[in-house]
Amino acid sequence: MPVNDPFGGWVYWSRLPTGAVERVVITRGGGAGAWGNAALAGTVRIETTPPAGSEAELSGGSDDTWQALAATAGRAGPVTLGLTANAFTTGGAPVVRRDRRGPVDVNADADALWADGVAQARFGSVAATAKLSVFRETRGNGTPYTGNRTEAVEGSLRLVGEGALPWEAVLYARDWEFSSTFSGVDDDRAGETPALDQYKVPASALGGIVQIGLEPVPGHSTDLGLDLRWTEGETRERYFFQNGGFTRERRAGGDQIIAGLFAEHVWTARPDLLLSAGVRLDGWWNRGGFRTEVVRATGAPLLDSRVPDRDGRVLNGRAGVDWQATDALALRGAVYTGFRLPTLNEFHRPFRVGNDITEANPGLDPERLAGGEVGLRLTPRPGLTLSATLFHVELEDAVDNVVLTRTPGAYAPLGIVVPAGGSLAQRRNLDRIEVDGIEAELRLEPRDDLSLSLSYLFSAAEIASAPGFPALEGNRVGQAPRHQGTVEATWRPLEPALLRLQVRAASDAFENSENDRRLSPYVVADLYAGWDLSRTLHLFGTVENLTDRLVETGVRSDGLTNIGPGRQWQVGLKARW
Repeated sequence: MPVNDPFGGWVYWSRLPTGAVERVVITRGGGAGAWGNAALAGTVRIETTPPAGSEAELSGGSDDTWQALAATAGRAGPVTLGLTANAFTTGGAPVVRRDRRGPVDVNADADALWADGVAQARFGSVAATAKLSVFRETRGNGTPYTGNRTEAVEGSLRLVGEGALPWEAVLYARDWEFSSTFSGVDDDRAGETPALDQYKVPASALGGIVQIGLEPVPGHSTDLGLDLRWTEGETRERYFFQNGGFTRERRAGGDQIIAGLFAEHVWTARPDLLLSAGVRLDGWWNRGGFRTEVVRATGAPLLDSRVPDRDGRVLNGRAGVDWQATDALALRGAVYTGFRLPTLNEFHRPFRVGNDITEANPGLDPERLAGGEVGLRLTPRPGLTLSATLFHVELEDAVDNVVLTRTPGAYAPLGIVVPAGGSLAQRRNLDRIEVDGIEAELRLEPRDDLSLSLSYLFSAAEIASAPGFPALEGNRVGQAPRHQGTVEATWRPLEPALLRLQVRAASDAFENSENDRRLSPYVVADLYAGWDLSRTLHLFGTVENLTDRLVETGVRSDGLTNIGPGRQWQVGLKARW
């Protein structure tokens, strides 16, 4: 089941059950497979396991941060039951750089609750897993008025058939509701004025997948499948604040259907040579799009627009080769294509950050990707591994927030008033973005108690073609640093103890595609320490941003700089029995 928000596509990281994660599988590159539209350039698949016994965890730290988790499992006849619940709260940290803060600026606090219930049973050769989840999160966004709230209920059923013809079927249902408030802040940051109240953004989704595995002859395996996803959602919001209240109301939304057929084949041509190929056909439909605006006091209509229904068919594929050239050297290569249908959020929901407004665009086209990569993995001796991948990707009709005007006053084409010191952007398709890069990783285990890793990513993403916005051509893609790296060391000085130091770095980047607002480079260190007090009791502590470095996360049109949290620490105790 997708973890992305069904309306906006973003991920609520506070929702993920990190303690139950068994492994994370990263697939780079687009192409065929079960993910389709959700995997334009790859996937991150998080595989979790239900609780096997009982456990509890409690931690606390800086900024009034607390987290508690409890999990238990048991049996009711042939059914295995599991329940996990988690609560998190933090007083938060400032989001505006110190030299620009004013009386209106407060910490970005947050509260989150989630619970997962799971039931597992076996019926002959079929294993069944049913899951029900609830989630609620409330976040402050740095001023007294701004913030957002999310509530969700999800359920899924997974059936896995074993035997000569293995198969899998998954059905899921999701019901989410989101709300968010935005404001304009005075130049001296002494006060704020409400600008937009998205008081209800409901979204529902239904989906499923069926796939089977075939092994017609030795050395050959084939996966066949089909999937379907339906999503509907809308934004309900109040805007145009005058004389102490919002005077207008807007509703906009629609629904999407995406269905796909896919096939993937893997051929072990020789013990040292693996060939793979896949193809996927998707159909998509955007239906029932609308946008209405009325005067709140009288109900008089200001706008009643219907978005024409649209649909399309997209064929994508992937081909790859893996060759174990020697005992120490493995080579690989792949070519692939992919596509992404913009989310309902991109089609229908505007948003605002300070005085910078971004409008929705129901006329967006799907993004299309084509790319290729070659790589190697070198293991010259036990405990030493070097891998590198060279890649080139072209993204057509890339969706970007393109600035239309910075002139205060009414912008007639969209009927929007631009505030002084702000800007108006709209989601638009850019003709083509090109990305060239290399990814490298070194892993070293000099001793049984010590492991080291070094990873580096060079990614040069540029706007190659934008006929509608020629000033953008040749610019770097916004919020995409060219250089990123991580160094990590894990040491077990004693059998019950674990120390892990991680250093993350990134070069400078631009806030936007106009390349007129720059984000500074940063280097951040994180430290983790753990101690097994017994077979059932574990003590741990973390320090994030160990050196309290300033990390810029955004720059607005008026030069205001947003920042990430400074140094944060946490200590906790985990028990299992």
